[in-house]
Amino acid sequence: MRVLIVEDDPMVMRLNVDYLNRLDDMQLVAQCDSVPSAIEVLDQEGVDLVLLDVYLRNRSGLEVIRHLQRTGRDADVVLITAATETATVRTARRLGVSDYLVKPFTFERFRDAVEACRQARTTLEGLAEQVAQQDIDRLFQPVSTPEPRRPGDLPKGLTATSLAQVAQAILALPDGNFSTETLIPVTGMSRVSVRKYLKYLAETGVLAESFHYGQVGRPSFTYRCRDRTALERLLAPTH
Repeated sequence: MRVLIVEDDPMVMRLNVDYLNRLDDMQLVAQCDSVPSAIEVLDQEGVDLVLLDVYLRNRSGLEVIRHLQRTGRDADVVLITAATETATVRTARRLGVSDYLVKPFTFERFRDAVEACRQARTTLEGLAEQVAQQDIDRLFQPVSTPEPRRPGDLPKGLTATSLAQVAQAILALPDGNFSTETLIPVTGMSRVSVRKYLKYLAETGVLAESFHYGQVGRPSFTYRCRDRTALERLLAPTH
């Protein structure tokens, strides 16, 4: 699926790109930080999905949606914004946005929004001239949350032994938020390795992942345990 990201905060842009890169079969067409640049890309490139902020400098991202409608472009729009005013939410609904994410948001919520758009487009592409009720239901009913992977079904590069080590380190922490750096001295693993395991645990719903704005450099991720029982199940013997 071809994706355009429209966001004027560099930190949030990097996060959106990072989240998108975790999903399969996604092609980032362009990154824009203004309404005019987004419209220029849409007029020149084929785009299936627009991840769109509302507050874009001195203009509203909703202008991008109206441009899509005027030009008859077939692109889904997911709003990713700090805008929580009722008027904006009502306008977004009236304009037919596919989903509405309020910053800050988790990877799981981002994934579900994008996957729902992908599922709807796939369903539409496979429809016959006459459709059955179950086909319509797949288009208009919310996408179901994917089942978490089983503990043994680890992505390539992850091992059950190291996953158990990370799980044990998390369980030993006091309740509350923690970061990748918190686990490095406890596990003896590199930052990159710890981050991979935390990403996996967040993707499977065991951890909640969030990030902070306004810091220099890469986004600062923090985590919170959502399912201690699932973590405890990962503490398999390491022999």
